[in-house]
Amino acid sequence: MTGFILFVVVSLVLYVRSADSDYRQAENRAIRIAKEQGSLTEVTEAVSHTWDETVWVVTGKDAEDQIWMVWERQDELIRKKVSDNMSQQQMLEKFTGEHAGRTPIRIIPGWFKGQPAWEIRYWTDESKQHQSLDFYSFMDGSVLKTYVLSNQ
Repeated sequence: MTGFILFVVVSLVLYVRSADSDYRQAENRAIRIAKEQGSLTEVTEAVSHTWDETVWVVTGKDAEDQIWMVWERQDELIRKKVSDNMSQQQMLEKFTGEHAGRTPIRIIPGWFKGQPAWEIRYWTDESKQHQSLDFYSFMDGSVLKTYVLSNQ
């Protein structure tokens, strides 16, 4: 019996490591591309975002210590200086100013309707029955679209 339990545990660990391995390989590839083609010398974050398409968004610094975000699409690389656009902190401040009492569940950079965007997920109501997703322009923070998600 102990041997069977050990077999199940080891199999589960190997399965999880294998699934995580594909994600880590894609993440490492995105970081390498951001450094080689996006001129980043230091990477602070790499995020995969899927909506209209799957993109990797890599955040980091260049040789002059400027913070950039690099969107890696299948057919192009888009590089934006964070200080010339809406930073995550600025986006959070804008969101909380417009959604009094709402706290984001998450905020991630992404790609929406052909442009760099911020995706913010939050509870729509106090009973936490519904969530909403807001997409904002990365360039100026304007609302691109809101989706109210149903729990049914």
